[in-house]
Amino acid sequence: MNILLIGNKETAKDPETYYGEYVSFFKEGIESANRKSQIDFTLVDDLVISIGDGEFSIYDVRHQTDINEYQLLLIRGKGFRNMFDVMKTISTYAKHNNIPVVNDYSGFRDSSKLTQATQFFELGLPVARSVYVTPAVLTGSIPLKFDYPCIMKATFGAHGNDNYLVKDIQEVRRIAESSSDKHFVLQRFVPNDKDYRLLIIGSELLIIGREAVEGSHLNNTSQGGKAVLASEGDVPQKIINDSRKIMQYLGMSIAGVDVLADKVTGEFYFLEVNSQPQLMSGAFIEEKSKAVGRYFDSLQS
Repeated sequence: MNILLIGNKETAKDPETYYGEYVSFFKEGIESANRKSQIDFTLVDDLVISIGDGEFSIYDVRHQTDINEYQLLLIRGKGFRNMFDVMKTISTYAKHNNIPVVNDYSGFRDSSKLTQATQFFELGLPVARSVYVTPAVLTGSIPLKFDYPCIMKATFGAHGNDNYLVKDIQEVRRIAESSSDKHFVLQRFVPNDKDYRLLIIGSELLIIGREAVEGSHLNNTSQGGKAVLASEGDVPQKIINDSRKIMQYLGMSIAGVDVLADKVTGEFYFLEVNSQPQLMSGAFIEEKSKAVGRYFDSLQS
């Protein structure tokens, strides 16, 4: 059996020795059951995680192979508390490829941009390719499968904060180094005139079109973007249905689902789901208030 042990460099001062001992430990245990095995170990920092545009891959730079070549994955170590989105993504990928994983974090849910890209992929929803930024990616030796400029955003960024339009790998490195307390994803830039916030409150839907101010790539109203109340005809019915689908999947009854259309191809892509959308602030507060009131009233009837 070919096994991959996936660790975290934060686990020990000398992760090579630490995980080397784990490899020996697991190997001895397997051999005691009269079975042969090949156990490799790698670190999250050695992985290139890429999701979107109909593809999902996790490439291990250390062993020059996709991790789907292994028959069992082990996620082990300390310091994973702030990396549950990565653990979920790895677990989901293993599940997608019918590979057992110990422990399986595919059921874990959070608001990370990486986790949400994984969830969109799981549900077959269109999402622009997103690549998790690790030291392996920062070397610039691994092709991203999309061109610069692209979007670089913090995995737990909100309201357009920590969201950049980057022109090359050097700029990516500068941002990563200056924000070492954050994790980032790179995402293929989709040329657009605006995006849409599908604010779903119970069974009701408000569609808010958001357009960036000149000189910015951000459509967020919290970043100065202009908002207009759009009609359901501005967004394909399938995208609306899929927005309700992802909300149901996440167990939400009030959420803001952000989508945008490629102005060249007309194709729509999902950006993120916000479980705490602006209600008492932002645009169209009165409309939001009335929709919330009707929803709460329906819960009592």
